[in-house]
This record gives sequence, C-alpha cells and structure tokens, in this order.
Amino acid sequence: TVARHTHPGIESGYLVEGGIDLPVQGQPTRTLKPGDGFQVPPETPHAGGPNGDKKTMIVSTYVVEKGKPLASPA
Repeated sequence: TVARHTHPGIESGYLVEGGIDLPVQGQPTRTLKPGDGFQVPPETPHAGGPNGDKKTMIVSTYVVEKGKPLASPA
C-alpha cells in the first residue's frame, strides 16, 4: 500500500504483475491489471493499494524538476 502523495512532475507507470487500485484526485479509482499503463499529472494527490493477494510489481518513471523531492505527502 502506498500512502497519498504527490510528485512535482509527471509519473508514468506500467503494471508488470499483480493488481492495484489507483485513486487519483479528480478521477475515478482505476483497477489496474498486468499490462495496464497509467499517468499521474504533476502535483496531483494519489495513492495505491493491492487489489488481490498476488505480489504487485510496477515500473514507474518520473520527470521532475532538478532539486525537488521525488515525492511529498498529500
């Protein structure tokens, strides 16, 4: 489970295995399965939690301003 947080830039991710519920502020919660991709806009609060009992693996990339923290609590 990932607590609610923000990033100073865009997050792009891809679910490799398992499943996750992805609540992003201003959007309906998405239920992701392996092969699904997602993007979270800059400074947008979001969180995440597994939606099953399988191990969950996500690959994410972040484009953020140099010198800013990768993530901050929201």
